[in-house]
Amino acid sequence: MPVVLPRPPAPPTPPAPAGKDRSVTSTVLFVVLVALLLVASNVWLAWRARDAEWQQASDSARNLTHAVSQQSDAMFAEVGRVLASVVYELERSDMSPEALERLQPVLVTHVAQAEHLHGMFIFGRDGSWLVNSQPVQNPQANNADRAYFIHHRDSPSTRVAIGKPIVSRSSGVWVIPVSRRIDDADGQFAGVALGTIRVDYVLGLLNGLKIGEKGAIALLLGDGTILVRRPFFTEDLGRSLADSALYRVLAESRAGTTTAPSPIDGVRRLISFEHGRNNPLLIAVALAEDEVLAQWRRAASVQAFGILLLTAVIALAGGGVIRAARLRRDVERDLTAARDALMLANDQLEHLAEHDGLTGLYNRRAYDRHIADAMARCRRSRTPVSVVMFDVDFFKKYNDLFGHPSGDECLRQVAKALESSVRRPGDLVARYGGEEFVIVLPETDASGAALVASAARAAVRALEMPHPESPFGYLTVSGGLACCDWTPGAPDSAQALLAQADAALYAAKQGGRNAVRSLADPGGASSP
Repeated sequence: MPVVLPRPPAPPTPPAPAGKDRSVTSTVLFVVLVALLLVASNVWLAWRARDAEWQQASDSARNLTHAVSQQSDAMFAEVGRVLASVVYELERSDMSPEALERLQPVLVTHVAQAEHLHGMFIFGRDGSWLVNSQPVQNPQANNADRAYFIHHRDSPSTRVAIGKPIVSRSSGVWVIPVSRRIDDADGQFAGVALGTIRVDYVLGLLNGLKIGEKGAIALLLGDGTILVRRPFFTEDLGRSLADSALYRVLAESRAGTTTAPSPIDGVRRLISFEHGRNNPLLIAVALAEDEVLAQWRRAASVQAFGILLLTAVIALAGGGVIRAARLRRDVERDLTAARDALMLANDQLEHLAEHDGLTGLYNRRAYDRHIADAMARCRRSRTPVSVVMFDVDFFKKYNDLFGHPSGDECLRQVAKALESSVRRPGDLVARYGGEEFVIVLPETDASGAALVASAARAAVRALEMPHPESPFGYLTVSGGLACCDWTPGAPDSAQALLAQADAALYAAKQGGRNAVRSLADPGGASSP
């Protein structure tokens, strides 16, 4: 698109005075920076305190877990050793009646010496009670349906087995069965030796530990079955956690610490766990996250409140300075804005003075200034200058037929078509007056100007705007071309150049319109 006389750009929004604006910005940044430093340092210190509190709780939970694990493992290992000695004696004596009779006071003694033992029992190969530590023997009792009995009967392993909690048939209390297989001389199943650990004894040990109101301790089998849990609920005894996400974490390593919600009550806890060394046991000590961080939260709240008060004081003190600086800046900005508004109005008036209000092209005043400048430049460099004048064919008939609004739109479309045909930055398209337009082509000879003029005429025809009063059926333009090449006889002034272009335009109209003529070369005229 041609850009010869640049349209004055709209001035930018007037900036605030640099010195005042920097002063306000610096004051604001200082106040904000001080507040951010106070808040950031408080957050950092509070987070360090939280980490320390959490680490201390983790260490306490690990120590507690290790102690409970050792004690539980030792308790079950002791029962296992007692069972091993009893089974050894029975297998050596082939479980004779005399050996069973001698064994009864031994079982009573073992139970009396171990507070955690509830009872010891010897069952025959059919599940009958052969001998036990109870004061009254029940020869009709049978435990062949118990899970531990079925396990030893079907498995040749002689390892001690720990079962899920059951209700004792001899006393009606909850016990944890610890059992071992008895073989005869041929290695065949001969019965089961059983020792039962009191659930209430284990629970008493767990209740003596300080883990908070929402804390929890659980003694589990290696497969995730709960033996005892604090807080205690009967329905939790024997419950399996094997399908829970927490158990999968606990099963991955022998000992460790994690944070997770409980699959039983949903409370989120810091969980320390450890697997038994000698028995398939798992100890988990869980401290409620809320209780672990409760003291830290109270301290952090007090500290944050103090920092907020201090920040508020700083903000109030800095606010007065900021408001005063802003007031001075706003006054100067208003004055600057008023000055720039006047300058903008002048620029807009200057723009309107050189542009046609209907088509947006440059007007005759701009054309006069530009052609004079172009002639002066080309005279110095002895380069040609060409002018093409166009007139809309039968425009008065078009205006009378379609009305003035359509006529105005017609002129706008013609202006766009003519402007689209001019490509160089130094060229100019202007509305000369009425339905007349003029194109100034510096440093362009007659042949080049003829090409541009022909393209401009074709661009208007390509609009295909219907014109019933035109013999062509569509809107067309006629053009007259004149060139100043500084040869003798060529027009050497702006007035002479325009006069020759106007005469050529008249010739084009006389020749039938919808064509471009040049007086210097009539044979080179372009036509449809």
